Formats: sequence, structure tokens, C-alpha cells
Amino acid sequence: MKRPAAQRSALRRRYGVHARSVMADPRWSVLPLAARGMWLHLTDIADVMPELRAPVRGQAVTVPDLARLLAAEPNEVIRAISHLVNRDIIEPVSDGYRLKAY
Repeated sequence: MKRPAAQRSALRRRYGVHARSVMADPRWSVLPLAARGMWLHLTDIADVMPELRAPVRGQAVTVPDLARLLAAEPNEVIRAISHLVNRDIIEPVSDGYRLKAY
């Protein structure tokens, strides 16, 4: 029995599909390793979590949410965020952050 096309494409989904375009970005080479990893993971997470790219007012992704999604310590996330904000990859919004470079 064949599966519907939507189920087949979901099963074939590969994480890291954005890696090539992210790594080709000139900002990639000046980021510390933690910020690089965070950027790659956030692009994959943004595929299934649209509020990371376009948050609804008052529902942006916060540092504790990012730490939970990335399975990281909040203080490590804060350090990586500062580099990503300085390079205009993510931006602060009302109560959290939004991924700009996707």
C-alpha cells in the first residue's frame, strides 16, 4: 500500500536543509562555534515553528524557550544570541527573538 505524498515527503525530510545557504553567508565565518550551531538549529526549527520567523504580538520565542528547544543552558544561549543579534541574524522583538536570516 502506498502512502500519500504528504506522508512520504515528511518521512524523507532531512534536517539541515538550510545548512548550505547558511554556511555560504559571509557572516558565518565571523561567528563563534556556539552561535553557528544555534543558527543552523534555529533554521531547522523555524520550518516547523513559524512563530520563530514571524512571531505574533506578545508570543515571541524567549531565551528559556530557545534553551529548551536547543537542549542548551540558558547562559550559553544568551552568549550566542548576543553574537547573532550583532550580526543581524536574529532580532529582539517585544518579549523574545525572531530569526531574520533564514
